Amino acid sequence: MNISPLLFVAARSLLGRKKAALVGKDSKDKAGQRLSPSHGLVGAILGIGISLVPLLLVLVVSDGMIEGITRRYIETKTYHIQVAVPDGFSASKAASGLVAARAIPGVITASLETNGSAVAVSASASGSVMLRAADPEFFSERGTKSYLNILEGSLIPRGTRDIVLGSALAKKLKLSVGDQLTIITPNHEAEEGGESDGYAGYRPRLSFFRVTGIVSAGYRDLDEVWAFISPAAGQRLLVYSSCYSFMGLKVEDPYSNSLGEIRLALSESLDSLYPAWFDSYLARTWPEVERSLYASFGTTKITLLFIMGIALLVAAINLGSSLSTFVVEHSMDIAVLRSFGATDKAIRRIFVGAGLLTGSLGTLIGLAAGLLVSLNVNALIRALEWLLNIGGSLFAFLTGRRAVALQLLDPAYYLEVIPVAIDFEQIGSIVLLCIILSALVSLLPAKKAMRVSVQELIRKSA
Repeated sequence: MNISPLLFVAARSLLGRKKAALVGKDSKDKAGQRLSPSHGLVGAILGIGISLVPLLLVLVVSDGMIEGITRRYIETKTYHIQVAVPDGFSASKAASGLVAARAIPGVITASLETNGSAVAVSASASGSVMLRAADPEFFSERGTKSYLNILEGSLIPRGTRDIVLGSALAKKLKLSVGDQLTIITPNHEAEEGGESDGYAGYRPRLSFFRVTGIVSAGYRDLDEVWAFISPAAGQRLLVYSSCYSFMGLKVEDPYSNSLGEIRLALSESLDSLYPAWFDSYLARTWPEVERSLYASFGTTKITLLFIMGIALLVAAINLGSSLSTFVVEHSMDIAVLRSFGATDKAIRRIFVGAGLLTGSLGTLIGLAAGLLVSLNVNALIRALEWLLNIGGSLFAFLTGRRAVALQLLDPAYYLEVIPVAIDFEQIGSIVLLCIILSALVSLLPAKKAMRVSVQELIRKSA
């Protein structure tokens, strides 16, 4: 049987049809009226649409947040490829390897960096820091400049006493450009087993710096631990055993499959230059360096989607319940169809088609509303923030209290704005899932419609 007439019958059953003209004095008032669609089906359509909005919002915003944080990590901290080097590996020893790395197609920059933990002490506070002795080439690279913003002073520490702090760290230590800062690190001689008057053989080393710049990556977890120093200062200070040195590479496209090819070419080049210590496992791409972080992001996203998916499942079940009620309400119509020769398969197709039409309409409504909300989420948050602050100010005025400004998205604790990333493949999968769920929950009402007996209806109506 051709399916088009069946879908037509399903659509007319859902949306209503014109009444036939009535005979008598009321005919001119009643002719041409429409039967209103079932309120239960309207609620099912809205239920699917409403449940789809938060699902799409979570999907788009979580992808945007993960992408925004990931870009900040790989452009300002992790690099795109890292190559761990032995202790005491100086810039002169690394020069040939950096030249070979820059010669690989697709590589933009390559530089040597040394990291080490320390304690920073100001006149007002103290805290742990990650000292980063980074090459000036790192600061001038396009990706770094895009995400590492200068708030005060200069971006690059020049002298052996210059230090550049992350904004959250500077705020914690109550420092600004021009202030003095003391950095406490382990003494190299004490680590080597030399004589020391310190506790348990530990003798701290105090180094004095002047804050020459305050920067921000727009993400508090990064800004609260960073302190940049020059390579010359790093050679003097970062010599204890817990320091970590590596070659950091930036490539043209860190998200493409070419990243693995560049890593392989880099391993071949460095293996011939440093056969005494280099091994291929020392060269790692950014997903390998920050594996635990990105696994945490993925777990959080899956959990949120699972919760939103339950809401969508409930909406689909509500659709099935509405269709079951619809079968009861239209039992006479089903009997008429059966009396005209409609088979059980045709009846089943009509109600599955009704479920598909209802689910598809709800999905389209939810898709449009979800994308609209997701694309304007920052504007909506600002509008909500404005309304709450207006209400708070009014309440403070009436009660005589001081108004406190509310900031829903505080840049000091997260990203400045919520990034929006639309993955059309994932959205298409969700739309397809909604339609499939609508068809599946329609099978039970369709089976119920197949059991409608013409003889039973005639007997009851008589």
